[in-house]
Amino acid sequence: MSISMNEIHLPIEIIDHVDQTKLNIRIRRFVIDRVQMIKNELKEIFTFHPKEWVDSFRCNSFYPLFVKGDIDGFIALFINTLATLLAVILSLQPVLGNEIIYEKIVPGVGLSMLWGNFYYVYMARKLAYKEKRGDVCTMPYGINTPGAFAFIYIIILPTYYGCISTHEKSYCQELAWHVALASNFITGIILLVLSVFGEFIRQNTPSVALLSSISGLGFVFLALNEYLPIAATPIVSFVPFAIVMLGFFGQVEFGPVPVAFVALIIGTILAWVTSLNQLSDVREAVHLVKIYTPIFPIKEIFRHFNTISTYLSTTIPTAISIAIGTIQCIESAKRAGDFYPTREAMFADGMGTIIASLFGSIFGMTTYIGHSAFKKMGAKQAYSIAHGIVYLPLCFLGLNALFISIIAIVSINPIVIFIGLIICADTLSITPQRHYPAFLFGIMSIVADWAHGTIINGVTAAYSTFTISNVQFSPNITSAISSFSYRGLINFAGGSQLQCIFITAIMMYMTDRKFIHAAVWSFLAGIFAFFGLINSSNVGILIKNSDDGWRFTISYMLMVILFGCLEYAQRKKWIKEQETEPDDLSSNEWIEWKRQQMLTDVEKNFTS
Repeated sequence: MSISMNEIHLPIEIIDHVDQTKLNIRIRRFVIDRVQMIKNELKEIFTFHPKEWVDSFRCNSFYPLFVKGDIDGFIALFINTLATLLAVILSLQPVLGNEIIYEKIVPGVGLSMLWGNFYYVYMARKLAYKEKRGDVCTMPYGINTPGAFAFIYIIILPTYYGCISTHEKSYCQELAWHVALASNFITGIILLVLSVFGEFIRQNTPSVALLSSISGLGFVFLALNEYLPIAATPIVSFVPFAIVMLGFFGQVEFGPVPVAFVALIIGTILAWVTSLNQLSDVREAVHLVKIYTPIFPIKEIFRHFNTISTYLSTTIPTAISIAIGTIQCIESAKRAGDFYPTREAMFADGMGTIIASLFGSIFGMTTYIGHSAFKKMGAKQAYSIAHGIVYLPLCFLGLNALFISIIAIVSINPIVIFIGLIICADTLSITPQRHYPAFLFGIMSIVADWAHGTIINGVTAAYSTFTISNVQFSPNITSAISSFSYRGLINFAGGSQLQCIFITAIMMYMTDRKFIHAAVWSFLAGIFAFFGLINSSNVGILIKNSDDGWRFTISYMLMVILFGCLEYAQRKKWIKEQETEPDDLSSNEWIEWKRQQMLTDVEKNFTS
């Protein structure tokens, strides 16, 4: 009996047709779901909820206004934001001088602090009333530290030094401040626009990839960076460090006194005993104490809109980094049990940044990372209320420098380190072991950003103090570096927060053999690289021979082709199928997958 060749190949053709039909259905369903999601988002934007607004002001017996944990939370957040403010003030003083800083910039910081902290308390109260819960923790809020230093080194300093050779010093100081104001205002506008898409981004990005970036920031900028002063002053800081670690990790209590307060008092005593704190610093700080009233420089902002196009390479990434950071903080809060609306949080940050610029501040405002750590401290809402209020006298009376000169900052650094470590621990707790390499590789871009921003910029600032102003550090020194690839460091540091998400997501999907997903993320990475949003220190259409943006785009597109070939091979059963275990150990999908695995194991044991 003979069998024709058509009869032999028919089953294979049918199988291929079925597979193709299933793929088309999945793609069609994916597109329909995303379109519906966008429609729902737009509907939600134009729907008002006055009842929820009123609920936030109702008396809620489940949600006490003040608890003991608010003291620890306030001290940790207050010292963190105060240290940031002092650091940016010290960086601005050689260029802008005390008059612009304390009379025009700092009061705007105070007003934006009040807005953001109070708005996030409003969100927390609204959530607590809606869910009848008493364990809701308000999102911490303050200055966007990376964006602040980016504005200083990439906008203010170049504007000032580009002007000083042809104009008077006072004019150049005003010009640099005005340009930074206009750039900060644009940053706030971009944040408001991005808030429309915030929830869509959060739902369509793997949780581990989304949290990897915030974990990198926590590990590098909060833990590593804040440990350096401790290592520089061990006699003063080691005992406060041990107290904080014992209190928050070891659950050791010091009677009714909050852990952070104990560390602060002991550290401050040691600082004065060892002469780390100097009386001369206090005397200098006293001279800055006087009344500073807010200003409203709206004319100066719009007058300099035509000059900010040069600095969009800083403004746009800063806005995107704030937006991504807010989305990550919302995801982190969700993991801790507090489901805040993404769009509203991004709206709060955007409005906070706009308010800051309208009243003279050049600093973007954002929710801080570390919500889960503040919640572990037991903080709820009073810590944020106090944080917003205390900055009014500090900024309107110039008390911040005086306060910093009295206490020992290094005694509070351990609390910041605790926050950074908790962020990383929380992310690892939901990460499957197979994705640990992706997580670790992703945060390497944050490490590169810290190395470039902290070390190189620090050396640049030091270099400028003993050489003439028109001799820049980068072209004179960095071009001669041969012990490592400085060009590679810049590219790996460029857009580190976004790059971390892309790297982690692509590597996760490579690990799980989900080649279509890996191809989509590689394609998007190629687009972002082409415009310099990742893998570059410049934003624009990077097609020049001296640019690396187009090189990264080609590289990512080659990866897309590779993943396409692997997807074809996978459908032909030439390589292993996709990993079925979900990538989030805390998700309902993983719980269901685990249940199915247990049922399968029971069935196998029963049949054997």
